[in-house]
Order: sequence, then structure tokens, then C-alpha cells
Amino acid sequence: MNLESPIDLGPRTSSPEARWAWRFSTCHHLNAQRLGGKGAQLARLFALGLPVPDGLCVPIHAMEEFAQHNGLDLDQALGSGDAAVWAEMAEQIRAGEFPSHAISELALAYEGLGAGAVAVRSSACDEDGQSLSFAGQYSSFMYVQGVPELLQRLRSCWASLFNTAALSYRRQHAQTLVGARMGVVIQRMVPATAHSCAGVGFARDPLQPQLEQMRIEACRGLGEGLVSGRVPSDGYTLALSDLRTLSQNIESKHTALLWSPDQGQLHLQALTQELADSPALDLLARAEVGALLTRCSRLLGHPQDIEWAREEDGQLWLLQSRAITTLARPEPLEADEGPQQGRSDAAMSDAVLWSRMDIGEIFTGRMSHLGISFAKHYQYQVHRACGTGIGLLDLGDPDLYMGYYRGHVYLNVAYTAYLLSQTPVGMDQAPFLHRFSSEEVTLDGYRNPYGLRLGSTAWRRAICHGYWVQKAALELLGAKRRARRMVASRHREYERALHMDLRRLSMGELRGEMQHSLAYFKAMHIGYLPFYINAFTLYGVLEEMCGAWLPGRGMHLQNRLKGDMSNLRTVESARELWQLTQALQSYPELPTLLEATPAELAHDVLSAHVQGQVFLRKEYALFMRNNGVRGHEEMELTHPRWVDDPSYVFQMIKIYMRQGFSVDERLASNDQRRQVDTEALLAELSPARRWLLKRVSTLYCACSRLREETRMSMITSIWLVRRVVCELSRRLLEQGLLRDMADMAWLDFDQIQAYLDGRLSADQAFPSALIEARRRRQQAWLREGEPPLTFIGRPPERSAAPLAPIRGDLSGLGTSRGVLRARARVILDLNRQAAELQSGEIIVTQFTDASWTPLFALAGAVVTDIGSMLSHSSIVAREFGIPSVVNTQFATASIRSGDWLTVDGERGLVAIERLDSKNTGS
Repeated sequence: MNLESPIDLGPRTSSPEARWAWRFSTCHHLNAQRLGGKGAQLARLFALGLPVPDGLCVPIHAMEEFAQHNGLDLDQALGSGDAAVWAEMAEQIRAGEFPSHAISELALAYEGLGAGAVAVRSSACDEDGQSLSFAGQYSSFMYVQGVPELLQRLRSCWASLFNTAALSYRRQHAQTLVGARMGVVIQRMVPATAHSCAGVGFARDPLQPQLEQMRIEACRGLGEGLVSGRVPSDGYTLALSDLRTLSQNIESKHTALLWSPDQGQLHLQALTQELADSPALDLLARAEVGALLTRCSRLLGHPQDIEWAREEDGQLWLLQSRAITTLARPEPLEADEGPQQGRSDAAMSDAVLWSRMDIGEIFTGRMSHLGISFAKHYQYQVHRACGTGIGLLDLGDPDLYMGYYRGHVYLNVAYTAYLLSQTPVGMDQAPFLHRFSSEEVTLDGYRNPYGLRLGSTAWRRAICHGYWVQKAALELLGAKRRARRMVASRHREYERALHMDLRRLSMGELRGEMQHSLAYFKAMHIGYLPFYINAFTLYGVLEEMCGAWLPGRGMHLQNRLKGDMSNLRTVESARELWQLTQALQSYPELPTLLEATPAELAHDVLSAHVQGQVFLRKEYALFMRNNGVRGHEEMELTHPRWVDDPSYVFQMIKIYMRQGFSVDERLASNDQRRQVDTEALLAELSPARRWLLKRVSTLYCACSRLREETRMSMITSIWLVRRVVCELSRRLLEQGLLRDMADMAWLDFDQIQAYLDGRLSADQAFPSALIEARRRRQQAWLREGEPPLTFIGRPPERSAAPLAPIRGDLSGLGTSRGVLRARARVILDLNRQAAELQSGEIIVTQFTDASWTPLFALAGAVVTDIGSMLSHSSIVAREFGIPSVVNTQFATASIRSGDWLTVDGERGLVAIERLDSKNTGS
């Protein structure tokens, strides 16, 4: 039988045009109205001689015949405009039966492809066109094997025509719903291994279409890992003229998405260090992908967006090609000129000192549009009241408190120092200015453009000082009592939220929950800030006293003199996680069960196990009550907390079980060393100075403990707001206003409130074009590299990431003394890479926050790109007694996992012994 001819693909019917399966080589003459956009395009590409894996097209009429066979009225359902009707139709399609001749034809055609693993992909009639792409809105399936599964996946692709998001997208672009139909593509799978790679390519850089360059992105394993954001990927910018590499971003690709035949599903597989650190595409391979991209664009007459795969042996395949639909689309966004909010005098703005070092310890890192807009809510609705809480009589202009640049929050250090100058402790601005400046700026001769003193007369300044003294006295008297109230309130709020099903709330009730959460958010921030400021101030006093009374005895003596702080709430989380691991010994079946279970499935597996249910109800629930609202970059609303996604907690439990040690013993050992060191240093002082230094150190430790306890209340308040935003996003997804939950990142917090309050309709509050524009802008920022930590005036221009990693040893700020030589472990994604850290290795990362604390119990030292003496990595490293060097700026760009490092935590030096001398860009 000749399988190249459509008339041989099954039992004879009256017309060859009515066949249910066409081989690519036989249907290139059929258009998108017959095969769907993707099918028609792939058949055309195959006919043009491009390296497309062979496959079949199931034409549009097959869906119509299937519907008629099952008595389904597709157009009636489409025209209803009712999401419930669409969902019901989708279920009826999934449950429908095929005509017998269709099963025979499809089975024979599948056999003609070799009856192996295939991809089954949707192909709507207007999908992948010049103006619309429907990317990610219809169903596709990989590694489909056997006729029964093939038929079920075919039904699922047809059913995805009725996805609410896809139909809403169609309607938003003035496309009629009635008459919409779906074809399907069945295509041989390209073998994927840890040594193969896949990705996407754009014949014109969609973020900079005016430039003569293309963009290629690549990951290890299946390209689905890149598209879904589940694995890290490299990025390459190539010149259109000669395909030479203009720039590259080589990420640590520590995992690949692969198919597991045993599990019958996709899974993330850890990669060797060599594969993780090397480029997915070398210079020759990326030029080959670039040539394929150029060829597709030339043959099809329009710049293309392609998906490709490259086998382990180097065979390159074209999986999809469609016109780039966004090249000419305007982005209705505000100008990206600098952090300044509101309007100000240009000359004054040129002298403002901006910093993003340790901004509240929760704004660290690049934030989504949702995160930035929530930070602005804090700036204009909360921060002013916090100023009253710390004794500021003149609260100034909210426009000048903070600024925003390329996804980062910046503190207006100059204006904050000016506001603090109305207090006795802030009259000298220099310590505050220097505390928030990095080596990227020099403050020699710097003059605050807002002035040296707030208050035009001595009388006004006296009033301000008197107001601050009154507030400080009240704070001193009521601090412990307020801290106890805040701790009790966070437990109440956690329990209340945990037992509330937001899905059952009406929109009015959801609005009420948002109002309650924001009121609590404001109250907790007002309560927290005095503890933060007092700890910050006392640390500065301790630093000044050590510098004046104990010179020449080493650097940063204040960190060696302070008392035991191992019961800080942040450090306590590591101890409690270790204790949770120890509690597993009381459940004999659980350690082995957890060891064999992926961390992301652990909670579900325990929930189905008798002993697991008891463990979750008792020890686990208590741990979550105390620590569950922690998460990465906690002001960023898109990031799940431990209680939302406990996979990181279970990952750490598994690590602690494997590497077996006691957090208590490690902390106690460090406390003993510190006590000996402290007594030796204090013995050099006079009795009066010794008493005073101890007193200030004790006060600092007490304030730090209260700060950590109340910080958890503040973090709880953010989680409460996040819960409401997530529930609203889920509802928007059901209505088709979001493509997936990841689009939550591009919502605007003010618009969310306006929608909940009824001031904006859903279409007004969440326009798809604006959501897409925000997403693309964030992509552009990511490729441009990190803006500076500190700068004066306008941010300096920065080029894209360098072509090759930075070479040479590093210097930074030493924040925890000690010298250690050990192997580096570069960790850029905590949740995915936590298990890679081996006991005693040196953590190398961009920055850390509270969610990293359990990992510090394993580390030998820590090196970060950014940070200060009071950043999380510095404080926790000191409590665990490990060397720490922060603010190196380039650690993650210049160090690879496996390199030997010598970290000097007192002098702030990091010596690098290369794993090898090869240029990773070659």
C-alpha cells in the first residue's frame, strides 16, 4: 500500500477529499481552512524541503464529521457566548465516539509513521496566521503512543477549541466565534536526551525589532521546558548579516525536561555540572539554527518565529514556524527614564542618591509589574504612616520616598536622610548615606540636594526633636507589648485565612477580604518599622564604638562582640525545619517514603498515607503555623509561600535526612567561639567602656529579635493580600481574560482594586494588549542585565550581558569573618537547585532572603552579588559562623559550580581557582 497517497489511507469512501488523515507530503496544496493554520504551515514547510519531522494532518472536516456522528451542534455552542456551555461541549467531545471507518484510517496512517511516539498538536483554522497566533491557548500532547491514546488526544485537541481563554482571545481580536474549527497535527517525536537541546528563534528580535539582529533561546532536553518556564535556558543574539554572535546569556541549566517511559510522563532530570555550565548551542550550532531561521523567513516572505530541536547527534529539526505577530505593535507603557516618581526640579534630581541595597529586606531582586505596582501602594498608602511611627513630625512628599527602575525598587536615600535629619540621631546624614551606597558611587564631596537639616529655624528643629524624643520614649516602654500583640495577631490571621475558602466568596465578599488584608498590611508595617530602624541605629552606634575603642584588632568588630542571636526568628526557621526532620523518626514508614517521592509530590503522597496524615496534622501543621508564610522575595506577590507550595520544605527535609547533622550543634559551636572571642576583646577595655559596649550590644540583640518576630507579622500581611490576588486571577483565567496563572505577574494592583470596587470593568482593568506589553518589557529588562545597586541622578546606560564570563578574583564587603577554601555551588533558582548543595560547599548567588536560611546550615561560606552588613546573608552567616562576602557584583557571572574558592570573610576577598580554562562561549 502506498502511504504517500491519501486515497490509500483506509477504507474507500466516495471522495478522496473526505479522508481523515493526510501525509505531509500529499497535502501541501490544502490551505488553513482545510488543515488548520499549523497543519497547513507544516505541510508547506515539508514540501519546501525544510527539515520537518514527518507527520499527518487530520483536517477540519474530521471534527465536523465527529460532531455530526455524536449529535453535537458546534456552532450553537460557540454562538452562545456562555463559558458554561463551552465547558459542557468540551466534555461531550472528550467523551464522544469515532466513526468506525475513521478509526481504521487513523490507525493505518499512524502505522505508516512507524507506530512510535508522536506529538499530537492542535491546528485551529486561523492559528499561527499573520495577525494572530493563539500561542499556548490550545492543547498539544507529546510522546503519544498507541491508537487508543492517539484517539483520546485527538478528542482533547478538538475540545480545546472551546477553551474560554482562546475564545475570548478570538473575540477580543474581532474574530467571529461561529464557524471556528480545529484540525490536528500528528507528528513524529524528535528524540530528546540530556545531551540534546531545543528552543525557539525569532528572525527579528521582538524586543528590539528595529535592530538588524535575531534572537535564539535554547535549553537542554525538550523545548517544552523552555516554553513553560520550567527549566533555565540560554539566550543568543545573532547578526542578521553573517550570523555571528553579538551577545549571549549562558545560564546554569541544572535540569532538563525529559520523558520518563517508566512514569509515563514528563519529568525534570538533574544534569551533570559539565552539561549545566556549558552552552546549549556552541558557535557552529547556533549559526545553524540562525541559518534555518533565515531560510524559513525567506521562503515564507515574513520574519518567522520558529520552534526547533537538535538531536544528540547534531541533526536539526524544524518543529513549527509562524509569522511574528508583534513586531509593529505599540507598547502603551510609561517611559523608562529613571526612578523618579511625580514631577521634580531637574537640577535637584540630578543629585539624588538612589539605592536598592537591602530595601526593607523584601524588595531585593527584580519584580514583576504586579510586584512594582504593589510596592507603589505601599509607598503612597502605608509608608507615610510608618514615618509617624518612628517619630518623624514632617513626613515630606510621598513622591520622593521611593523610585522604580527596570523592575527594581530604589530608595531615595538623599530624601530619606533629609527626613531623618529632623531627629537627634539623624542630624549627621553621613552614616545613613554611606550605609546605602556601594562602590559604584563616590560620596566624596557629595551634598544632599534637599539640604543638610530639615527645619528652617532652630525653633522648628527643636519641636521636631521633642516630638521624636516623646515617640522614642513611648516606643521603649511599649515595644515588647506591641511585639507580643503583633505575634498573636499573625497567628490568628493565619488560622483564619487557612480555614477560609476564597472560591466560595462572592465578588463583594472578596472585595471585603481585600480591604481587611490591606488594613492589616498597613497596621503590621507601621508596627514593624520602629523595630527595624532601632536595630539599624543601634548597629551603627555599636560600629562607631568598636571603631573608636578597639582600633587595629580587625575589621567589623561589632559583629564579633554582639551576644547570642541564634534565636532570631529567621535562624529559628532552620532549627525548626531540622526538628521537623527529626520528628519523622517517630513515623517508621515515612523517611523511606519521602526519600522515594519527588518533593513536589510529597504533600499529596503523605496525605494518602495513614502515618503521613498524622504527621501533617501535628508536627507539619505547627511548623507551617510558625514559618509557612515565608517565601522568596516576599513583597513579590507572584511568588508562592511555603504554605502555598511546600515542595521547598520537603526538599530541605530530604536534604537534612541525607546529610544528617544537627543545626543546634552548629549554632552552639559558633556561640562558644564567639563568647571566647568576645571576652578576649572586652578585656582590653576599661570597666566603664566594657559595660557600655555590652549594654549597647545587648540592646541591639534585643531589638533584632523583636524585629525578626514582628517581621513575620508583616510577612503574614503580604501573604493575606497575595491570597486575594491569586483568587481573583483564577477567576479571570476562568473568564478567559488571562491565558494562564503566570499572567498574574502583569496585572496592576491599583487596577485590581478598581475592579474589585466596581470602578473599572474587567475589560478596562485587564486589557490583553497591555498585559502582553508589560511581559515583553520585562523580557527586555532581563536581557539588558542588572541596573546598578546605587547611582546618583539618572541611571547610567548598561550594555547587555557580556559575551564571556568575567575573569579574575573578586572583592566585595566582608560581613562574617573566617577563611575557607572549598568548592563553589552557584545557585540561581533556590527551589530547583537546593538539592545540589553539598555540605561544606560555598553558596554563590545573587542575593539571599529568609527562605534561604535552612540552606545556610549546610554551607561552608556564602558569596553574593549584592548585599550589605545588615543583609540577610550577612546576618545569618554570622549566626552560623561561616565566612561571608557580599556585594561582589559579579560573583554569579564569573564563578561556576565546581570552581575552588578561597573566601576571606574579613577582608572581603574571593580567590577563584578555575575548574578549567576553557572559554564557555566557544
